[in-house]
Amino acid sequence: MKKDIKKVLEKVSSGNASPEEEAMARLWLHQLHQNDEAGLSEEELNEVSEEMWASLERNSSPSLPKTGKLWPYIAVAASVVLVAGLGLYFYKAPTADPVKAPQQYANDVPAGSNKAYLTLASGKKILLNSATNGMLAQEGGVKITKTADGQLVYTIADEGTKSTGKYNRIETPIGGQYELQLPDGTKVWLNAASSLKYPASFSALKERSVELTGEAYFEVAKDKTKPFLVKSRGQEVEVLGTHFDVNAYADEQGIKTTLMEGSVKLNGQLTLKPGEQSVLSDGKFNVKEVNANDAADWKNGEFVFNNEPLTSIMKKAARWYGVEIVYTNELVRIPTFTGSVSRAENISSVLNMLEETSNVRFTIAGKQVRVSTK
Repeated sequence: MKKDIKKVLEKVSSGNASPEEEAMARLWLHQLHQNDEAGLSEEELNEVSEEMWASLERNSSPSLPKTGKLWPYIAVAASVVLVAGLGLYFYKAPTADPVKAPQQYANDVPAGSNKAYLTLASGKKILLNSATNGMLAQEGGVKITKTADGQLVYTIADEGTKSTGKYNRIETPIGGQYELQLPDGTKVWLNAASSLKYPASFSALKERSVELTGEAYFEVAKDKTKPFLVKSRGQEVEVLGTHFDVNAYADEQGIKTTLMEGSVKLNGQLTLKPGEQSVLSDGKFNVKEVNANDAADWKNGEFVFNNEPLTSIMKKAARWYGVEIVYTNELVRIPTFTGSVSRAENISSVLNMLEETSNVRFTIAGKQVRVSTK
């Protein structure tokens, strides 16, 4: 065969493939998907691959089947035809039947949803997921509205009214998330078990300062006259207008700040560029290049794991599904995983995929997930 499909898959998985090799892999995987129930042998698949490669050489712009994101499919194919490396791979499976849990689990736990509590400057609390759509309150010349798609929106109702000292707080419980738009037009997505404190209006303030616990994704509206500040656990992010994610959960070892576009300055000393992630731990910053979109996976309705330890994955599962994680014996080798899973699926689907690609076993008892080795 002119191109060994195993080598092509290796190159695509590591991001070093040429456009032709990516096309080859995409076509091969499409053929694999179409024929998996037919039980093609490796020799037959090789023959199909050779035919497709010959077709690609004849036509430099082949019509490619739409298979969605390529890398999760490359990962699962690589796990079949290649010797496993440091990580274990799985793919995004079709959505499981939400009623039936896999047979090995006694019960199942549904995914989290849009739910949050809003505390107004007056002290009044509003449960947002049960609140009626439309205007919820008006404070200091600012109108607070819940839209039909479940978003919280702040708009200036009276430009002449000052609201200095009036703060609101939005909090998501375990198993909750929420989106809001601040009075300056900044959009914020709040992950599970997180909170954001912010002024009801920025009009009378010299800067737009908010306080975060947990995790949030920001799309900051540009305003050169008023920098936007995000304060969390000893870190201050300063921006004028940009997209970034801050993960400041108390049970994580450090604060992760990931920049998608624009630029941000951390604690007045470190400037991040797009595609960079900083980790603040013990007062020191460590910066590395990452796939920035992976940090916003939760905002886009997915779990995306890139060589991620099981313990880290289970923390995310605990926050989103509202479960307690119990390790019943010592995991001699903590496995790592690469792939993606929809956050809309029940926890059984996530655990089942992890089991299929490792020596880890899970049991669910009520709201407790027990982790052991097979």
